Formats: sequence, C-alpha cells, structure tokens
Amino acid sequence: MTMFQGTSFNPQTLALMRRVLDEAVETLPYPVSSGRVQALAKNIIDLAAQGERDPQRMKLLALLALRSGPSSG
Repeated sequence: MTMFQGTSFNPQTLALMRRVLDEAVETLPYPVSSGRVQALAKNIIDLAAQGERDPQRMKLLALLALRSGPSSG
C-alpha cells in the first residue's frame, strides 16, 4: 500500500492503533463490512500519523470521519 509509504510507528503506537480499531469496530452495527473496517483503519492511521495518541479521542475522531465520509457499504 503506497499511500502510507514512509510512515512508521513504534510497537506501542501500533498496539494502541489496533486496540482503537477493535473498539471502534465493536461500536458499529452488525454486520460490519470490510470496507467500513478499512476506512476506520485508514482514519486511525491518519490520526496517528498526525500525532494523536489519546485512544478515546482517536476512536471518536475515526468514527466521526467514517460517518461523515462517503458510504463504504
């Protein structure tokens, strides 16, 4: 995936991002499409790349971005 080329995160940040993704997915209505999971993951990566490290804020912002973005079936 070249869109994230050059972006790197330490193991603690990767663990945080994974936890935030898991928690965010749990809040979505079932069934959750892979497109929505991918969009959430991209939002979380973008937030982490901008320096966000607060898990609650990261989850909220990622979910808000998903909600305001184009529908990803």
